[in-house]
Amino acid sequence: MQEYFLVTKGGRKYFQLPDAWRVLNNAELKSESVTKPLHEMVLDAIHRPIGSAPLAEIIRPSHKVAIIIDDFTRPTPQKEFLTCLLDYLGRQGVTRNQIDVVLAVGTHRPMTDAEMESTFGEKLIREVRFVNHDCRSSDLVSVGRLKSAGEVKINPLVARADFRIGIGSILPHPMCGFGGGAKIVFPGVVNYEAIRDHHCALMIAKGAALGDIRNNPFHKEICQAGRLTKLDFLINAVYNSNEEVKGVVAGDFEKAQAVGVEMTLKELAVRFDAAADVTIASSFPYTEGTQIAKPLIPATIVTRQGGTVILYASTLGKIPEALLEAFDLAYGKSQGDPKRLVLDSLREGRPIVADAPMDFNGGLNMTLLHMSRAKAILASKDADPRQVARMGYLHVSDLEGAIERVSREVPKATVNILPAGGLVIPVVKENLTFE
Repeated sequence: MQEYFLVTKGGRKYFQLPDAWRVLNNAELKSESVTKPLHEMVLDAIHRPIGSAPLAEIIRPSHKVAIIIDDFTRPTPQKEFLTCLLDYLGRQGVTRNQIDVVLAVGTHRPMTDAEMESTFGEKLIREVRFVNHDCRSSDLVSVGRLKSAGEVKINPLVARADFRIGIGSILPHPMCGFGGGAKIVFPGVVNYEAIRDHHCALMIAKGAALGDIRNNPFHKEICQAGRLTKLDFLINAVYNSNEEVKGVVAGDFEKAQAVGVEMTLKELAVRFDAAADVTIASSFPYTEGTQIAKPLIPATIVTRQGGTVILYASTLGKIPEALLEAFDLAYGKSQGDPKRLVLDSLREGRPIVADAPMDFNGGLNMTLLHMSRAKAILASKDADPRQVARMGYLHVSDLEGAIERVSREVPKATVNILPAGGLVIPVVKENLTFE
């Protein structure tokens, strides 16, 4: 009998399928090797920018510089990237007292002093000014209007800088297609109202889809925000399927991101010709309870309406009570129809959890919408069955037990397998719609 595997933090989880189950696609990812040290990749990208003159030709020794950088929610090697950039700017005559590092927290909580020191190191914290963005601050500066987001206001340090550089990561994103690019400024350093109105208006708009930036209105308006905020230069990490930085792109924020997206798709995109009755996916690389919904999205995309997703988490961190209470609130409001609750709240521009970050609400919305398409089983020995139930999952303690359970309900089934469910980008004939 043939063996298959799912990727885990500790290696591989092997399993077998019932004889009457037929595999349509086993989406194994082959990782590209890393051939250069990180600092060399960063400097090479800065010296050979995409769609932009070299940084040395456009930066001036007199410039006040705002460096906008990812917060703790992204895997970006912040310290390494920032150290390379600061040293480079120093060689161009830009001193460190001319530089402000703005943490692009968007609607997330601010980073604590301890988190900043752990992320960037004591030396950098001592030498450069670090500031958390506050999306509700009264001193944000208006830079214009967007069709869906309305008035856009940005962090005053970014607004008053002579030159703005964004540092982030290009990763699959369920609505924007990919992160990176101008997302470092929108939602990174803009006002809450613009983030809320943009997300509510475009989260499920036609074309807003995982792994696709072509004709994507969610992505398009973020690029417009990048131009409004005058993002001058971009440095983005590109990853392989082992979550290693395999490349760095720099230059014009749209053109450099587009090249990074193509590098990512080359490794992580997998074509699926048909949706399956059952999809079996690993949660890899996500192990935190707050992130467990991310691999659910690609798994649901390749599962037929009314089918079943088995999501395997070899380890699972604690699920915060605040997240569980959000699901309690949503299911309580939904009157048995969570999909309708999400669609109504988006149409009315009203987040389900009023005071929560927009990415928190976005994750809640996408989970409820995708669970409306397929039954979801979480196979994890670490999960608390009561907590899992509050999120809408069925719980089985191990993968074999989950497969056996589904095989009793669906003795003969087609199957798609996602060994690294949190990384794969399904390429399908038509993107999902929820209207």
